[in-house]
Amino acid sequence: MTGLSPEVVAVAFAKCSRSPEPFDKIAAELNADKSRKFHEKWVIGYGHSSVAEHAVLSLAIENISILATKVIEDNRLASYTEKSTRYQLYDKEHYYKPRRILESKFSKTYLETCDFIMNTYTDLFSKMMLFFKKKFPNAKELELKNKTCDIVRYLLPVASLTNLGMTINARNLEYAIVKLLTHPLEEMQEIGKEIKEAALKVVPTLIKYTQYNKYLGETLNEMEKLAKEKLADKKALNKDGVTLVEYDSDAENKLVTALLYRFSKLPYNQIKKIVEDMNPDEKVKIIDESLKRLGKFDRPLRELEHISYTFDILIDYGAFRDIQRHRMVTQTNQEFTVEHGYSIPDELIEAGFKDLFVECMEKAKKAFLEISKELPKEAQYVIPLAYKKRVLMKMDLRELFHIIKLRSSKQGHISYRKIAWQMYDAIKEKQPLLAKYIEVDKS
Repeated sequence: MTGLSPEVVAVAFAKCSRSPEPFDKIAAELNADKSRKFHEKWVIGYGHSSVAEHAVLSLAIENISILATKVIEDNRLASYTEKSTRYQLYDKEHYYKPRRILESKFSKTYLETCDFIMNTYTDLFSKMMLFFKKKFPNAKELELKNKTCDIVRYLLPVASLTNLGMTINARNLEYAIVKLLTHPLEEMQEIGKEIKEAALKVVPTLIKYTQYNKYLGETLNEMEKLAKEKLADKKALNKDGVTLVEYDSDAENKLVTALLYRFSKLPYNQIKKIVEDMNPDEKVKIIDESLKRLGKFDRPLRELEHISYTFDILIDYGAFRDIQRHRMVTQTNQEFTVEHGYSIPDELIEAGFKDLFVECMEKAKKAFLEISKELPKEAQYVIPLAYKKRVLMKMDLRELFHIIKLRSSKQGHISYRKIAWQMYDAIKEKQPLLAKYIEVDKS
């Protein structure tokens, strides 16, 4: 279906459900006007939104804050590639300046703090490059640069401007735009408007009615008030990186049941009762047969998706940027704050720059606390990636296999490697039989 607009493709695919004609003949009878009328009637008028999933767009989004990328990437059914903080040096002049802060009494505090942090980031890059050249004299220039970027990125405030590529279908883009237009931060609303304007040129019918959503806006606002009312005076009692807060205690029986179900004619409950009466060795054999042949590039059987785990994770923002992109995971994110402290790279301490790093963190904290008294949401922009945030992540066992394998690998960043290790250890403690099949790299 090459050479056709996304809206025409969507109509052509939709018509195949009623038309016996081949796709190319259906498409040949369509044009932009006929496609528009079809979408107006069926997608918008009758709510057949799944048709819009066949209209796929790729959007290049430039010069937005790191904070904004996390809002955009909170949409599960899309693909993203983001400018890396680990392999690219960021421009110290380019960071987002919220209008509400610039027009407030906090303007000087915000600009001076961000300038100090960004200047320190640039200065430390040069100094850490020299440190690594002495420490690794045989390393290539690109390797040294990447290693240096990986360390100094902890300093970058989430106001830093970055780029993002996104591929998404029109149905999910519609909801993504609505979320942006309804977001309390002005930058997100502006991004929503610009994405809508760009997308209207490609899918003029499918997203033209996107606007502020009263349900979403008012509901989230009221839920935030209730949370503050009930929890505002409480202090966090748990500072662990990973806490397994919920899991299927009957996971092994559920997995064995699901594995047998596919090849049976019996109902689930009947099979499960048979499984529960099996001896442990019988269950181990069935699980072993389903997982022992896993190769380097294999994904385990989908039956593992019937087992679920929920983790409460405290992680620095830099590493959060990586684990958030696991879109098969259900995530609930807390707002960014300085309350949970920050991570300090060991290499910065080894190189003798701990005091300078701490000075940046304390300046950011002071600015955040000052600005947040009146502009709590805008104050987030000043916080560096080193500070930690909380995220609740629910995933199935199949995705857990993938996350632990990928994020524990030695090529990964140490912050999320530690998270992967702790996730693995939590599973190993509760369900050692299943954990032994999970590939984890603790080297």
